[in-house]
Formats: sequence, C-alpha cells, structure tokens
Amino acid sequence: MTSNQPWWLAWPTAEVAAAILPLFSYPSSEKEHPALASIVSWCKTGQYRKPVKIGDVFKDPDTRAIAEAMRVLEHANLVMRDVSGGDVTWVSVGLTRLGRDAIATNTVRQHLGLGDTPPTA
Repeated sequence: MTSNQPWWLAWPTAEVAAAILPLFSYPSSEKEHPALASIVSWCKTGQYRKPVKIGDVFKDPDTRAIAEAMRVLEHANLVMRDVSGGDVTWVSVGLTRLGRDAIATNTVRQHLGLGDTPPTA
C-alpha cells in the first residue's frame, strides 16, 4: 500500500481491527483502561503505554480511526464494553471469550471476514 497516511488511516477499518485486537490482552486495572488512548499511542509509537486523556473522538483522525476499529471488534463479538456510572463514567473494553479464543487459535481475520493475508504497512 503506498500512501502518505499512517497505516491505521490508510487500511480498511476491519484490517485495523485485526491489527489492534491482541492489544486488548494486555493486563490493566479498571481505571487504566480507556484502551482507545493506549492503542492510538501504540499506533504512533509502537509501544503500549498507560492511557492518557484523549480529546474529542470525532475531531482527531487517529483517535477516530481506532474508535471505528474498536466498533468493528464489538460487532464481531471479539471485545465487549462495560460502562460504569456515577459522577464519572468509565468505559472498560476487554476481550470476550470468543476474542480470547480467536487470538489463541489465530482466527481473528476469519472472525472479521478478512482474507488470510494482512496488508503491509
């Protein structure tokens, strides 16, 4: 793929979803898991770090691309969201049993309806 855009903006959303799913297996505490920010950081730096506060999901193209990929993973039942209320709302995202199994059996791409060969960055 030849593009000046980073891979997470240039690839189809389902391909980005396949690339980021293994990141949900990293351990985290409940309040450390606005995974969106950590995954955007991983895309940009190659390192998975503790999350930082993110801005408006709809304004930042990097954050939006990862948020869209996370929705693909949710619709494929590979990850699930837990929303806890109160004064502050926390959204945790983690692997489902199917998601764990897809990673363990190397069948993520099949669950997302993708071919065997991922794109190259």
